[in-house]
Amino acid sequence: MAPTNATTTGDRPPALDAEARRAVFVLRADGEAVGEARHLVLEQLKGWDVHPEDCDTAALVVSELFTNAVIHTSSQTIACRLGDTPEQLLIQIEDDGTGRSTPTPQRAHPHDEGGRGLMLVKAVSRRWGLGSSENGRGRIVWAVLRAHRARRSDHLANADERRWT
Repeated sequence: MAPTNATTTGDRPPALDAEARRAVFVLRADGEAVGEARHLVLEQLKGWDVHPEDCDTAALVVSELFTNAVIHTSSQTIACRLGDTPEQLLIQIEDDGTGRSTPTPQRAHPHDEGGRGLMLVKAVSRRWGLGSSENGRGRIVWAVLRAHRARRSDHLANADERRWT
């Protein structure tokens, strides 16, 4: 199925069924926590046997959305929620502050250092969107990605590649 890149504003993230695997972590809202968020996501998804390519895509999305929450909100903490089903991976980044603007993809100029994060999220996601947090103070930005289970042979091949390169 080709990505639709549909964006939903003011909507809640898609619901997960009872069988979905879930994980959540909360980090301080600063630039150093972005790398920690990437690491935590990669470790969780590898533990769930998500295909390595999908793990990398999820880490990219988390990095972009977490960075945006650090830069564009007055949050003290940022929550990352993961939901995994055989068909999809749901990523939610929730800030606890108020944003100065609504997240929208920008057209960055070639020499701009920023402004491409949501374009990347849109490009790799089936859908993404944003809505208010349940307490009404913060915002949730979410993305739905495809999710493939890694085969044990994939893990062994990747381990062999790391050993010999």
